[in-house]
This record gives sequence, structure tokens and C-alpha cells, in this order.
Amino acid sequence: MAQEQRLKKSDYIEFGYISAKDKGDDDFNSLAKQAQRQIDAVTNYFYDDHDFETDWSKRVDAYKAAICEQIDFALETGITASYNGGDNFRSVSIGRLSLSPSVNPVSTTINGVCKEAYRLLGRYGLLYRGVNDYATKNK
Repeated sequence: MAQEQRLKKSDYIEFGYISAKDKGDDDFNSLAKQAQRQIDAVTNYFYDDHDFETDWSKRVDAYKAAICEQIDFALETGITASYNGGDNFRSVSIGRLSLSPSVNPVSTTINGVCKEAYRLLGRYGLLYRGVNDYATKNK
């Protein structure tokens, strides 16, 4: 199933993000698609059932900004999926040497997305899990 890419590079730059602005179009699109898959999973694929083009502009912008945050998180940490969390250790001791990571990147995520993206989505109702009558009205 082909995924409609909802974030353009121009949106990314317009929102003030800079980490991926120098990436080539193919690299940026690849990052954006991966980030969007993660955001879509957390939002329960909200925009598969709702019209992205006519939805409330603040919610659309929050969705796009969450994708931007996820792109920057992936670039900063190298984590593009929940299963590649990198070195997942609390501490390692070898003789008198002891290493403890100050921050484990996986602990900075909620349900697989960075905390910044999660907060943006929650602010505009994209994490809502309640029941609504949208499906019954649009059979």
C-alpha cells in the first residue's frame, strides 16, 4: 500500500526545522516517510479516515510538526524504529571501569515517537482513543 507523503521539504523548512534541510530530496523523502509511519501509528492512522486537506489547520500543522520532530529525533539519535534502540544497557563494568549512559534514547520516546512529537499530537486531539460516531455517519 503506497503511503501518501503529507510533509514536504518546504513545510519542514517553513516550520523552522533545520537538521534535514540540506538533505537531498530522496534522502529527505525517505526520512519523512519513516517519520510519518511512526506518527500515523501513534495517531491510529487518523488521516486515513479524515480529510487531511480540509481538516482544522492547527491540527494539520501539529501533525506536520510532529513529523518534523520525529525526523530531527531520528537524525540526532539514529533511531528510526522501536527495534533499533542502539545500546540498551543500564551500566557496564569491566574491572575498575564503569560506564553508565546519561540518557538512553529509547527512554526519550513514548509509544515509539519522541516526546516533543507526542506532546504536539496530544495538544490537538490526535491521540484521542475514545469512541465517536464518525464511522456510523460515514458508512
